[in-house]
Amino acid sequence: MAKYLYADIKEYVLKIIRENKDQPNFRLPSENQLAARFSTTRITAKRALTDLQEEGYLYRIHGKGTFISPTVSENKDLRSGCFVCIFLPNLNSRFITDMICGARLELQRHGIHLLIVNETESEINGNLFIRQYVDLGIKGFIVFPNHQSRYAPDLLSLALNKFPVVFVDRTLRDFDVSCVTSDHTEMAKKAVQFLFDRGCRNVGFITRPPEHSTSIYQRINGYEKAHIENARTLPAKRVLYLNRDDPDQEETILRFLRDNPEMDGLLTYGSIIGENVYRAITKAGIHVPEQLQVIFLDDEYADFADLLPFSPTCIKQNSIRIGQEAARLICKYIDSRNVTIDKIIIGSDIIERGSTVHSDP
Repeated sequence: MAKYLYADIKEYVLKIIRENKDQPNFRLPSENQLAARFSTTRITAKRALTDLQEEGYLYRIHGKGTFISPTVSENKDLRSGCFVCIFLPNLNSRFITDMICGARLELQRHGIHLLIVNETESEINGNLFIRQYVDLGIKGFIVFPNHQSRYAPDLLSLALNKFPVVFVDRTLRDFDVSCVTSDHTEMAKKAVQFLFDRGCRNVGFITRPPEHSTSIYQRINGYEKAHIENARTLPAKRVLYLNRDDPDQEETILRFLRDNPEMDGLLTYGSIIGENVYRAITKAGIHVPEQLQVIFLDDEYADFADLLPFSPTCIKQNSIRIGQEAARLICKYIDSRNVTIDKIIIGSDIIERGSTVHSDP
């Protein structure tokens, strides 16, 4: 991908400027020298130098050479053109958009640009997909795993070989890589305890199957722990494992509600599953929160909570902070040129609305 070599040349020249920025008028390599070093054309080298000249890092004197600009100071951002890429399975959740916002804000503080890539699982797992982005000069990857993803060998190989890679929201089984996640076990445990504290005795759970991701497995574990710690029975029939893409979701949820008439509390997901939970509860004629108290494991409906049949109490992940922390790790790895394995776990908050009974003050 020779046409992208100008980005590598630009970063190479910026490195020289960083190392010699206290020497204004320091002479930099010529177009011919850069073209030879990177086995490319003089036009490509010229493009890189022209970019840096326009950005104020260097000046050129015809017949004499290219020099570091005397206006380059200690605080001058010398990482212009440095990109970090974030891989996302979709862009249709509040969690993801908030996380992007947090990552972008942190990267901007360090003078690094964020490239957002929304691709299918099969494309990410393609043999050349990751390598193409490395060839573009990407300096690090933030990865939000899709459910049941099998990550491209190239991506895992990069992480293993100390290329800056950070996973968000969930971890990888049997593979040690830096990650920033919510405390999913504590999240579900906190939600169930919240329902117990408000008088619920029989709490159900609508969840995706545990094999879909580590975060789902941990949430199921938290649900079970809350029952064990409160010495409550946990009938298997009160847990519904639901595939997100099941075309009969609404009917499946409706049967689940009718098969568990004693259920007075429910922990569930939002998004498409949550929409079908709303429909099924309405069809079943169940009154919330009088007959059934409900907590959602996300805050997808915050912008229109008051327009719904019942406003959703939820566990809200600190998604902006998750994005910030992931970006901070990437910046640390880039600056230090040393990738360590870091695990950051972030707490979550309960947002109480109308789908649960308010406790007495």
